[in-house]
Amino acid sequence: MEKGNRTDEEELKTAFQPRSVIILICILAALAAIVFYQQANRKYSGYRNVRSTETVLAENSQARRLGDSIIIYSADGMRCMNSSGKTAWDISFQIQEACIDVSGSFAAIADYGESTIYVVNEEGLQREIVTGYQLRTLCVSEQGMVGAVLDDGDVYWVYIYSLDGTEIAHARTTMEQSGYPVDLALSPNGKLLAISYLYLDVGTVSSTVAFYNLGEVGQNYADKYVSGYNYDEIVARIEFLSNSVAVAVSDGSIIFYEGSEKPVVSQLNLVNEDINAVYWGDDCVGLVFDGTSSEGKYLLRLYDTGGSKILETWFDMDYSDIQIDSGIITIYNDAECLVLTTDGKERYSGNLGGTVLFMSPTSKKYRYNVLLEDEFKVVELE
Repeated sequence: MEKGNRTDEEELKTAFQPRSVIILICILAALAAIVFYQQANRKYSGYRNVRSTETVLAENSQARRLGDSIIIYSADGMRCMNSSGKTAWDISFQIQEACIDVSGSFAAIADYGESTIYVVNEEGLQREIVTGYQLRTLCVSEQGMVGAVLDDGDVYWVYIYSLDGTEIAHARTTMEQSGYPVDLALSPNGKLLAISYLYLDVGTVSSTVAFYNLGEVGQNYADKYVSGYNYDEIVARIEFLSNSVAVAVSDGSIIFYEGSEKPVVSQLNLVNEDINAVYWGDDCVGLVFDGTSSEGKYLLRLYDTGGSKILETWFDMDYSDIQIDSGIITIYNDAECLVLTTDGKERYSGNLGGTVLFMSPTSKKYRYNVLLEDEFKVVELE
């Protein structure tokens, strides 16, 4: 063969190189698919303690999630414990009946019937807002804005405050004119305010869900009122799942609204069963009903932001709380814990090594902050 021409062996090697690469890619893809399948269907058999800290709780202490931390509050004050197991801050106040709302990394807390609202985040106390009227309920946005329903005898006021305590808007309501405001919510960015009003019409109890735009669009509407809907039932709960999706729950339906400026009804689902509890997730909402003896003691029904039913699952465990976050459902009581995915796969069922008062997910999947009777710990399923 002439010099410079490839040998037959070299030609064969060259011919097989593309095929070898394709085979290698297929093998790697198959291995990746196997790993993904195993992770997607993994069931955890236990947990490990990442860290723990002894803690002393005041009588009748309660807790809520605040970002990646938890806040513990009682009649004497509130403290924040972070995922490092340390007390980030501790403030003192006197509260007999707590009104509290948490949104992202902000929380607002007040004593029912009193006039001072405390606004906190993971860094500590941000503002004390003195309203001048008796507080009935409140809400907070992810930006630290606060909405409050205030009692002035026969008149109820709805006030909106910025994080620095400045009044943004207020409205006067009476039972005869607009009804009694039973619940309110602010969108995460604070632009939209939703209020559920209860009123009597010729002896019949009805509700109105009203939306107010606190931004530029609302300036073109009287009292910033941009849309509203009437219902012949009691709408007791309302919440925003995002800046453009709100959800209202009545005794006979769950209603979804869509729109970042002027919300409209996007889906109404009738509910024939008695609702035991409502739980809000980051991108869904869960309703709990009594189950049946054959299928389970309780039924959890999950809806996505569009109002579509995405899960129905039965469980037998009595529960003290349910957390829904990042596609994971955590159901627990003081002795047991059940972890499911939002498509119904069981991830863990067991205990967490003590009497659990409160637990909440962190930003790391399957890692939890857990508050026990005498200990705060961070655990991770394994």
